[in-house]
Amino acid sequence: MRVIYVVQGAKAGTGPFWTALIRLAVLTAAGLALLALILIGLLIVLPLVLVGGVALLFYVRRRLRQAQSRRHPRDGVIDAEYTVVDHRHG
Repeated sequence: MRVIYVVQGAKAGTGPFWTALIRLAVLTAAGLALLALILIGLLIVLPLVLVGGVALLFYVRRRLRQAQSRRHPRDGVIDAEYTVVDHRHG
């Protein structure tokens, strides 16, 4: 089995120019895609995460205050149920 490589003659100077131009276009497209991802992350995702975190903080603090106010009424009266057991020895 014989493998034959054929080198086609190209015009001088056109091969490296187009190769460099294609590389530049691919690198530019990759750079723009990366820049778009970074901008979307910074301008959309990060603010949403921050707002969600602050909202969760306020929600948890409110729920904790509600739970504490049920345990300790503000008027000083302790709300409890009592069972009176009367033992009479007779």
